[in-house]
Amino acid sequence: MDPQPVLCHTCTGVLLASDSRTYTPQRGRLIVTNGYCTCPPATEAPAEPEAQRQQPQQQERLPGQATMVNV
Repeated sequence: MDPQPVLCHTCTGVLLASDSRTYTPQRGRLIVTNGYCTCPPATEAPAEPEAQRQQPQQQERLPGQATMVNV
């Protein structure tokens, strides 16, 4: 089994580990000096089509009409 990479090749930040046993004193020093990786995840979901992303238009509220909150 190949060891996981520790540093990001793009920003040189420390990558998150999948197992807590890999957080060694050496990795801790790298986190203090370099910080964590700030790059966006490589496995992002594909963007939704524009029609699906649009929020439904809120209906215009009439004066005196109650609004339900925390339903």
